[in-house]
Amino acid sequence: MRYFLMSVLSFSVSSLFWISTAAADVAPMAKPETKISVMAYNVENLFDTQHDENRDDWTYLPLAFKKANPDLMQKECEKMSTPFYKDECLNADWSEETLAIKMERVADVILQINGRGPDVLIVEEVENLRVLKQLNDRYLKAAGYQTVVLLEGEDERGIDIGILSRFPLAQPEKIHLIEFSAESGKPTTRGIMEAALKLPTGQTLFVLGFHFPSQSNPLSHRVDAVNTLNKIMQSKGAGALVIGAGDSNITAVEDQSAGLVSKTLAPLWSVSHLVGCKTCKGTHFYKGGWDYLDLMLFSGGLISQNSDVVMAPESIRTPTASKFQLTKNGTPARFDEASAIGVSDHLPIYGELTVKSK
Repeated sequence: MRYFLMSVLSFSVSSLFWISTAAADVAPMAKPETKISVMAYNVENLFDTQHDENRDDWTYLPLAFKKANPDLMQKECEKMSTPFYKDECLNADWSEETLAIKMERVADVILQINGRGPDVLIVEEVENLRVLKQLNDRYLKAAGYQTVVLLEGEDERGIDIGILSRFPLAQPEKIHLIEFSAESGKPTTRGIMEAALKLPTGQTLFVLGFHFPSQSNPLSHRVDAVNTLNKIMQSKGAGALVIGAGDSNITAVEDQSAGLVSKTLAPLWSVSHLVGCKTCKGTHFYKGGWDYLDLMLFSGGLISQNSDVVMAPESIRTPTASKFQLTKNGTPARFDEASAIGVSDHLPIYGELTVKSK
């Protein structure tokens, strides 16, 4: 019996030694892949309550100011294109209370992403850096954004593109004006906002936020905007990590005829709704139909198998979990301070980048 116990003990010790030695030869388990979340959102008319010089922001002023300056308001509101917009310009009360409701709802949409918002956020139709910082400081504290940038473009209404991120800037932000052709003339419109972000990997992610000329402008304006965006991306060099995101204002009908998405963007970028978003209806609803006006574009450096940071097509979607976003018909609800719902006439477009473990 004593001999048997000694043999068992010897076998057990030897087995443990063999197991521990074998385990030492096995590579440690790789760390799980991490994700970088990105979202672009046309927040529709996020104005502050002050008049900015040389900007057509008269609709978005407090009613008290409008009543105190009737002649000025009559003069400016007469320039509106329709009776509806003229009446809104004269009588809408864009007070601090109204602005607070608007920003609360915008923040609710943004924070539906993991309870703290995406790592990188592009917002369009923001009047200025002042109101963007107000949104961030008062309503997006949970997001912890350390980068908050917006540079003024040439849009007559004063709406611009802002970029917020938990990642620091790798270099100063910049704005690229659209390079209009002789055919287009020299319209005053929004530029393309660039923020170069330093990722935890040490690499630089170039974020290009855009809001192309609307459908009330000629096709040539959007052609020039798309070409300008492509030129900026190509200037970053082969293999660069570049995301372009925002409101393209390119409808499906226009793409069928002019190919701005399918023939001009798609050969150089992976386009959000062409590679993912398989259950999405679109980001904008107008006259009974959905469109993907809002795009997220990924450069070749984000789809290369050799890259440490790659886009995840299955992650692309249009988030709609906020209680303020949708009408009872499931379409985007425009903001109305008197209503229990309403934020913007657009849905956000969302996607993720996968950071490969080493």
